[in-house]
Amino acid sequence: MDVDVGIYPLQVLFRVCYAFTDRCYLFLSSVNDGQVVRVRFARRSAECNLETIVGEFSNELVNQRVRLEIANETRVIRELIVAQAFTEADLIDRSGSEGSYIEDSRGVGITK
Repeated sequence: MDVDVGIYPLQVLFRVCYAFTDRCYLFLSSVNDGQVVRVRFARRSAECNLETIVGEFSNELVNQRVRLEIANETRVIRELIVAQAFTEADLIDRSGSEGSYIEDSRGVGITK
């Protein structure tokens, strides 16, 4: 199977390959000055249906490409959410004392 890295970036291709390593052996080689990656599939067992695996592999390429696009589109929102979460968390001991994990100045070890 030939995969155009202009359509499916290497990041996507390797994620999909990794997901299929439990089903078959995968061998990758560069074709056409790196614009295409040839994926060769080999059976791991006699019961392995390579035609089905190649079809599932193709669908997973599309799935992972869409996931990458969604991740890129929502990156700023995710970064804002994480920044806000850390802003609201009081991670600094503002009591002015050095504190100690033995003294438990914040009462972390107290259960109700």
